[in-house]
Amino acid sequence: MGILSNNHEGEGGSLFVDINVTPLVDVMLVLLIIFMVTAPFMMETIGVNLPKGEGQAAQNTTDPLTISIDKNERITIAKQSFTLEELKEFLRDSPRIKRGEPVFIEADQEARHRVLAGVMSSASAAGASKLNIIVEKP
Repeated sequence: MGILSNNHEGEGGSLFVDINVTPLVDVMLVLLIIFMVTAPFMMETIGVNLPKGEGQAAQNTTDPLTISIDKNERITIAKQSFTLEELKEFLRDSPRIKRGEPVFIEADQEARHRVLAGVMSSASAAGASKLNIIVEKP
């Protein structure tokens, strides 16, 4: 799309070409809003049936480091599966552990105590000093 301009006498008209970016910006802002609204609904978690218990609610945790243990005793962090040795190496290299951030552990009530103890031991050996166990309120 162009506009003819006659700003130079004797040369005839020259074509003035300009791209209108307003519609592009409008579409990008709408897409940004759509992604911001739908992003929280896209998060999937593994199915963990938490045991019931009482305790204090976690404070100031926007995106906590959470280790999950499902009923098949599979250990995961953010959908990535680990063995106990791999977990120890991952946590040892994690900058969040080095900063002293708390670690949250959610274990299915059907998982054996041995697996939970192994995860806690691996986290402690990797340098985690603040371990929290997630339970469901009764």
